[in-house]
Amino acid sequence: MLRIVKSFSAALTVISTVFVTTPAMAQQISELQTCMSLSDAMSLSAARDPEVLIAKASEQDADAELIEARSLYRPQISAFGRTGFGETGAVDNSVSNQVGIRASQRIIDFGDAKYARRAARANVEASTNDTAQAKAQAALETGLSWLELKESREQIELTQARRDYFSRQVDAVDRALAQGGATRTERASVASQLADAEGFVLELEFRRDRAKTQITIDTGRSDNPCSGDDFLETKSLPLESKAFAIDLALSKNPQIIALRKRSDALEAERKRQSRSRLPIIDLVATGSYSSFNRFDNFEFRDRVGVDVSVPLYSGNTLKAGNQRARARLSISQNQTLNIERQLQENIEISIRRIESLSNQREAREEVETQTRLQFEAAEIEQGAGTQTLRDLIEIRLEYEQAGLATIRTRFDLMRERLNLMSLTAQILGSGV
Repeated sequence: MLRIVKSFSAALTVISTVFVTTPAMAQQISELQTCMSLSDAMSLSAARDPEVLIAKASEQDADAELIEARSLYRPQISAFGRTGFGETGAVDNSVSNQVGIRASQRIIDFGDAKYARRAARANVEASTNDTAQAKAQAALETGLSWLELKESREQIELTQARRDYFSRQVDAVDRALAQGGATRTERASVASQLADAEGFVLELEFRRDRAKTQITIDTGRSDNPCSGDDFLETKSLPLESKAFAIDLALSKNPQIIALRKRSDALEAERKRQSRSRLPIIDLVATGSYSSFNRFDNFEFRDRVGVDVSVPLYSGNTLKAGNQRARARLSISQNQTLNIERQLQENIEISIRRIESLSNQREAREEVETQTRLQFEAAEIEQGAGTQTLRDLIEIRLEYEQAGLATIRTRFDLMRERLNLMSLTAQILGSGV
């Protein structure tokens, strides 16, 4: 009978272990159900950012410009009505009325319409890349906030451990003080460290809440970041090869591509402007009903001909237009060259910083390990009476500072990798 009772009790224990979750387990399950990954946060931000919406509106403006340029070589049809009083013969004056339709088709313009279309297409491509750049910038800002949120949480957890430690020390010193085994100076020293830890936790909580608020505004969601979503820390990035990263940036960075396309558009505008003195020839046909003096006697008249438009004198307007087009093209080309140089410099600096932070991370982790061992040894020595409480406090603070430095270096490394991915236009790629 006793054996049956024990077996039944063991079965109940197993069942309770399976079906009854602890608060920590419930929190983990809830987080898994509602968490938001870094890639999701950046994608949502890129879709919602107002700058992206403005860039998309600029795309529509560029599309309209292309439609207008294409219409230059398409038939133009318009209705007209005329009435007037004037001479109809050598001595006669009369009222004339005319209602009709005019159709025209450009047949020769010496490249005017061609370069207008070329400039418009280049502006459309530039606007598309402006939108891509706005999305990348929005994703970068949200990604940095996401890393700030995770970093502050890890630092809060570490600092709370310090606060709990000094809280226990205050209790222990109070008991020792009552028995004459401690001094008020030691008690004040421990209490001050406890207060400092509590103040630092409040500062970290503010940073955490600020980052959380920014992510909520950017994404429209208030989900917590997923645990273990640290591909920036563990993923091997071929971008960290300088030559590969620079080639990728120069060929894929949307800001560079947009500047190049705008230079192409200005080059087309310059060529179009240089042909402004050449004639434009249209084939024109009109059909109308006309009357003279009376409104009840209309006759149909049609006319087909060729219109030739050639500017003869414009008061240096055409010369000024050519000069302006050349100047704008030169400005755009040199701006592009300047941005390309800055991009190469930023990539080289970013890669070197990633290398430095990777080495620093290893060093910081080693320092943290050694200070932890030092602190554990100091606790034993303090319990044996060979280490003072003040020395123990200093070693405990060194241990925490080493942990905070390790966390800070890890997240600095992830931030720099995220920045490199932004420079090389990979921040919203398939790898993220």
